[in-house]
Amino acid sequence: MTKSETDLSSAAWVLIGITGNRPALLEMSGGTLALTTKEGRVFEVNVADLTDVTFPWYYFGGGMKMTAAGRQYRISFVRPNGAEMLTARVLESLGATPFAMLTAVGKITDIGSGRRAGKAWRAALQSVSA
Repeated sequence: MTKSETDLSSAAWVLIGITGNRPALLEMSGGTLALTTKEGRVFEVNVADLTDVTFPWYYFGGGMKMTAAGRQYRISFVRPNGAEMLTARVLESLGATPFAMLTAVGKITDIGSGRRAGKAWRAALQSVSA
């Protein structure tokens, strides 16, 4: 894989319970996957250490499930109804790429944008997908 194929950054939402969610930044660079919320880094793991990576049909291509650092995560790339967004200032402080910042600030409520992000993550993580 080339660098452009393995480096990826997207606005995302960590799904919590039935209706909860937390805005986040999901990044992959140099074989490392990191998830960061405005509270700070949630995890940073080697991509090879991810398990149970799936892209369930009922997320319609706009989300994924995975286990990282021994904990299960449900990630949506489509902003859930009423969900908070990461502000450009927070994204910039987290070191987000300009593309991730534009995606987050430009209203990712568009299902098409979320599905495109899901497709990019599926391709990037195909080696560890179940």
